[in-house]
Amino acid sequence: MKSWKGLVLGLALALLVASPVLAQEEGAEKPAKAEKAAKEPKAEKSALRGEYAIMASECQMTDAQKAALEAALAAKEEAMKAGKEKADALKKDLAAAKEKNDEEAVKRIGGEIKALQTERGAVETEHQGKILGCLSPEQRTTWEGFKLYRVLMYRYGKAELDEGQKAKVRGLANEAAKKMLAVEGAGKEAEEAKDKIEKELKASVENDVLTAEQKEKLNAPKAPKEKAPKTGAEGAKEGPAEM
Repeated sequence: MKSWKGLVLGLALALLVASPVLAQEEGAEKPAKAEKAAKEPKAEKSALRGEYAIMASECQMTDAQKAALEAALAAKEEAMKAGKEKADALKKDLAAAKEKNDEEAVKRIGGEIKALQTERGAVETEHQGKILGCLSPEQRTTWEGFKLYRVLMYRYGKAELDEGQKAKVRGLANEAAKKMLAVEGAGKEAEEAKDKIEKELKASVENDVLTAEQKEKLNAPKAPKEKAPKTGAEGAKEGPAEM
């Protein structure tokens, strides 16, 4: 028993003696690590953040595709930045014209701002097309299907779908995405066709995926919010509650 206590005491003494030495060594290592970190080049932040990071992940984009996507995003940012600078300059000119009550200049600059807005919309559409062009046809379907799936999950979140139901919804969303891409384009006819596909998708989810209990939960009226009891001076003004 004594030998056991002696061993514990000996280890404790050894640790006490070693602690300052270890602390000294650790302190000496910190500047060396900091110097090494300063010398190492910092990795550049990827442009694929937010929605585009999700796109790269969901579509399982290759490194080459990611590089092309980053380049397309950088080109779009540059183009939109140039448009913003023009818009800011025109806004200043418009404010100055209004201050001088120069109606002719106000009208002219207002027209230029409107034309620039139309131009920026066209630039945005052009660059968005280039961004989506980084995807293969199959990946484009996957991406459009994911976006539809995300909307549906938000719409039916209250129903608390299980994993099997979520998989069914994802499949239905992908099928709807294929149909939408087949009628892709601007114009009234294309918009009407897409609206019809969206309605059919919603009906398929509600009729083929959701249970009766889940539908009931979705259609249940919201419970009215209870008013919090007044406290302090407000409660004192109204007087004590009746017993």
